[in-house]
Amino acid sequence: MKKLMIVLFCLIFSLVSFSGALAKTKWDLHLNYPAGNFHSKGAQQFADKVKEATNGELNIVLHPGAALGFKGPELLRAVAEGQLVIAEVPTGMVEGDAPTLALTAQPFISSNAFEQRLLYQLAKPTYAKILKKFNQFTLYSSVWPFSGIYTQRAVNAEADLKGLKMRVYDGTGLAFGKATGIAARKMPFSEVYPAMKAGLLDSMYTSSVSGVDAKAWEVLKYFTPINIVGPVNMINVNLDAWNKLPLNIQQTVLEIAAQMEDDMWNLAGDMDRKSRSTLVEKGMAIKPVSNEFRAQLNAIGQQLRTAWAKKAGAEAQKILNEYDRITGRMK
Repeated sequence: MKKLMIVLFCLIFSLVSFSGALAKTKWDLHLNYPAGNFHSKGAQQFADKVKEATNGELNIVLHPGAALGFKGPELLRAVAEGQLVIAEVPTGMVEGDAPTLALTAQPFISSNAFEQRLLYQLAKPTYAKILKKFNQFTLYSSVWPFSGIYTQRAVNAEADLKGLKMRVYDGTGLAFGKATGIAARKMPFSEVYPAMKAGLLDSMYTSSVSGVDAKAWEVLKYFTPINIVGPVNMINVNLDAWNKLPLNIQQTVLEIAAQMEDDMWNLAGDMDRKSRSTLVEKGMAIKPVSNEFRAQLNAIGQQLRTAWAKKAGAEAQKILNEYDRITGRMK
């Protein structure tokens, strides 16, 4: 009888332990950038906080450097179809599937952190509607410092851009290249360094942070902060996977995500200053943009934004109009 009781106790304990293990959820998070990048570090903090706050019931495992094999333009559909449960989705890279999402990646549309955040907040309700159609929603967003251009020769005016072989990462970069005579090529961040070494590229447009990630000083000489875009990244989760979580877990994740969004937006400016300092320490020259060059760039930006808005549609134009009204840019 005693042996029977022991056997029954062990069986019950095993069943309880097994059911507990089944209740735990693992999400594999696709990240585009190296583990040392501040976006990836932020995602790790988010995952750690979620795991701790949910007592391990939700475990988010990071896969930085696009290790899961997906490229930027594929990410919206990959999450929609459940190929990825959760992924870092740059807004400007997925405009092929959803043009309006590229609103926050339009050229020379904002000039400071306040305007970056304002534009995203105005676009957020529209983004949410679009993402719902793609069976996902954004847990939190983060922003990049403004992108400049890295070159082997000094760039002081629009005319100096012509003929550059430049890596870009979105449709805005391609449009900018076409407008200025740049031979722009869109490619994943992970392919940039080998292409530079092979001579396929002689320039790139990206942030100071990515310039440090790429060790740009090893192949390029100048960083010119034209501030073409300050793009937004979204951490998006598949709705089917989200709806499988218990409500209390969902609420906990949302609370952590809201704080993470504020933290990541506040961090961008600090990262820009630190990264620029690193570029200079490594021997790269940072070229200031003259008023004349800035006027040329703004004119190009206006032209490209007008063309994009016609493609994106009335809802995008409505957001742009409200943004212009608030920032005092209405003509």
